[in-house]
Amino acid sequence: MTQTFTILLPQTMLAACACLLILGSAFSVRPRRWGGLALAAVAASALCLAYVSSFSADDWAPDAASSVLVDSISIGYQWMCLGLAALFVLLSHEQAATKTSAEFYALLLFMFSGMMLVGSANELILIFLSLELISVPTYVLLYLGRRDPRSQEAALKYFLLSVLSAAVLLYGFSLLYGLAGTTNLDVIRNILAETYSKSDSAQVAAGGSVLGMVALVLIFAGLGFKVAAVPFHFYAPDVYQGTSAYNAGLLAIIPKAAGLVALIRVASETMVGFETSGERVALILAGITMTGGNCLGLLQSNIRRMLAYSSIAHAGYMLIGVAVGFWDSWNGDLSLDAAGGLPGGVGASLLYLFTYSLATVGLFGVLVYLARPGGRQIEHIDDLTGLVRTHPVMATCAALFLFSLAGVPPLPGFWGKLAVFASALSVRGESPGLFVEMHSGFMILAVVGVLNAAVGAVYYLRVVALMFLNDPVSSPQPSGGKPAFAAVCCSAVLLMGVGIFPTPLFTYLNRGVSQIAPATVRSPAGTLEPRPAAIHGHSVIAVQTQHDR
Repeated sequence: MTQTFTILLPQTMLAACACLLILGSAFSVRPRRWGGLALAAVAASALCLAYVSSFSADDWAPDAASSVLVDSISIGYQWMCLGLAALFVLLSHEQAATKTSAEFYALLLFMFSGMMLVGSANELILIFLSLELISVPTYVLLYLGRRDPRSQEAALKYFLLSVLSAAVLLYGFSLLYGLAGTTNLDVIRNILAETYSKSDSAQVAAGGSVLGMVALVLIFAGLGFKVAAVPFHFYAPDVYQGTSAYNAGLLAIIPKAAGLVALIRVASETMVGFETSGERVALILAGITMTGGNCLGLLQSNIRRMLAYSSIAHAGYMLIGVAVGFWDSWNGDLSLDAAGGLPGGVGASLLYLFTYSLATVGLFGVLVYLARPGGRQIEHIDDLTGLVRTHPVMATCAALFLFSLAGVPPLPGFWGKLAVFASALSVRGESPGLFVEMHSGFMILAVVGVLNAAVGAVYYLRVVALMFLNDPVSSPQPSGGKPAFAAVCCSAVLLMGVGIFPTPLFTYLNRGVSQIAPATVRSPAGTLEPRPAAIHGHSVIAVQTQHDR
């Protein structure tokens, strides 16, 4: 119990500070001061995370049934969450300057507490509660953003569809519990490895039972809503357009990051025996998601609606790495080497998530800063015409963020796209091809991804051209404030730093993902045998497969 509390100390600190802010709202305090207190709460959580990070994996007592985990990936993901939290607190300086300022920051801290908890959860119930800790404050924040009918319609639409997706996800979790008889992810992995191990190295992974297949599909559907993957994306364009730029930025990052990490933990790493089915589902979703998002993004004139379709397309790129992760879980020793030390599979998806989040928070920060007095938002792409002549710093930063999302080297977005495409091309086919031993499905997906990257660059570069090649229509005074300006500049500096020096990030992801060992290994005879594996920093007790029995 003490160990569990220590691991959850950063999330507990954020949640406790959020409760104090709600209690403090009963007192008469200047609204803008709550932002400083929220930033102090993020700093306190960062100190707690630094304390947790100081321990090595050997310092934690081995416990295969633990509800929480500590590994390099979870620690790095939580640092990313805290960095995003600090940036969003700075961006909210003007939006939160109301009589509900304390409640606003409390809800924001609750959201990031849930986001961090997803990365530490090693249990189905805890993952579900973490996702709900993100969703419930989001409903309120969407309503607080703008009070016009369109905003209220967007909040109601997101609420209803989010509740539906939560029910679908919970049903999928319950079926997975019925299949394994436990909710602990490590134990589920071992039980499924025992049940669905393959006896011949030439065979593909077992297809699994019908019950498990239904559970897998429902989990993909429930978490597909979080990451805004087609066909679970239909809420995103209307909600992004109806709410404020700040709230749209929250929706573009927090649910997507938490949903992707939950999908990797529950499906890609845990559902042993369902790799072939999961790989196919992820392949299909990745292809239609990035194609649908980019093609529809070309048609948009509303800036937030365009960014909604952009976020849908980027979810498709992330799912490429998830699909490779399913294949790696049984065939990782057969994959071709990725060039340049790039992470493959799950690591590529996480790299893409980081680069996408960094560029997206900065781009929405530009829109928050440029909001007109009185809360009037930047609505149309044409509102940014000639921005370089009226606000050159903001125009330069916006161009960097757009170039990164488009995948222009050497910005981080380029490394993210290169990693997911390289991971797809590193997958071998079941039969050697004419020239190279590549998996035909993944090779086609990589080609589709490259074509989609070119299509997506069109609407990004269109915005850049309007900002730099046209004369401004007007020069309104922005109302975002100095904290928002600082947040945008910090995002731009981090973006350039990661783009120019990406090697430490590659090394960290490769080392972190290598801790997640498959539940079985190939014996010299070609069969699969269980072994003790260092999974998530814990020593997992091996199970005996039916084949060995």
